Amino acid sequence: MKSRGRMGFKQLSWISLFLVLACNSSDPDPIIESYFPLDIGFYQVYQVEEIRYLAFQPPQSFFYQVKSRVLDSFTNNSGGITYVIDRSIRPDEFADWESNETWSVRTEKPYIIVNEGNQSYVRLVTSPAKNLSWDGNLYNSLGQDEYQITETGIVFTADGDLSFNDCVVVVQENESNLVNKDERIEVYSPDKGLVFKESKVWNYNCSGGTCTDQIVNGYYLKMTLIESGQE
Repeated sequence: MKSRGRMGFKQLSWISLFLVLACNSSDPDPIIESYFPLDIGFYQVYQVEEIRYLAFQPPQSFFYQVKSRVLDSFTNNSGGITYVIDRSIRPDEFADWESNETWSVRTEKPYIIVNEGNQSYVRLVTSPAKNLSWDGNLYNSLGQDEYQITETGIVFTADGDLSFNDCVVVVQENESNLVNKDERIEVYSPDKGLVFKESKVWNYNCSGGTCTDQIVNGYYLKMTLIESGQE
């Protein structure tokens, strides 16, 4: 697809952008509510698999669960609404949840912006359509990073037995070569939000102009939605 910060990105088509901006920003947006639910009390539970690669050390594997819950909302400085997201973690379903960090979500049409820690990313657009693309790093200083919707309205199957309907697939990166790999996707489903996320980001061992398939640093992350609802 492209290397982060080295290639340009396609903007939303002017027609699509005009249609989005022409909507009354004060009205509820059914697209946001569908693919990115933000009702207070809405929660999602994910099964997470993570592998961390460090040079000269064996890979470290972790399995745990993450719970994301819309905790509160407030009017921000732009006159819009910012939603507060509590992120909790536990090793398995038999353990208690422990609050881990707080994220936030806001919309600046046509973008849905998620603040993760100290960085803001445009994770989705308010009117998803196939082949639309945007700069995921538009609201941070990390350099251009093109996200693109590659599929809409599909049935997505995760881990062989979990199926989600009418999904939107966002490819954040799709680069693989002899030196490194950077493949990242997110999948959204109506009334559930993010249902699947997978990231393969690492560098291979290269020396004297020759690279092997040995991973020297990076990470693998997979998140699968196993439960969602209203509290």
